[in-house]
Amino acid sequence: MKKFILTISILLPSFTFAVGTIKDISGKVAKFFGGTMMVLLFSAALAMFLWGILDFIRNADNSEEREKGKKRMLWGIIALFAMVAFLGLTGIFTNTFFGGDPILPQLYE
Repeated sequence: MKKFILTISILLPSFTFAVGTIKDISGKVAKFFGGTMMVLLFSAALAMFLWGILDFIRNADNSEEREKGKKRMLWGIIALFAMVAFLGLTGIFTNTFFGGDPILPQLYE
């Protein structure tokens, strides 16, 4: 616990002085979640959906395993919908308050 407090006390001032205004903080957070994390989350949700499809097709004779496949497909669709909704809300927020283009997930810059 003492090491954690010591680490935080050493690193916190550098983070505090490195960040300028609330606009800078929100821009960095939006860029991190909109750029880096969304690509990983989209990939995971798509993998979950495809895994559900494979389970559903592979276990056509077993009704319990087909139900598991249906649940995985449903949760994959829900996750994809939630991320698209997040991108839409982030785009509206960015355009309304900051007048910039929305941050879209990209693998390359």
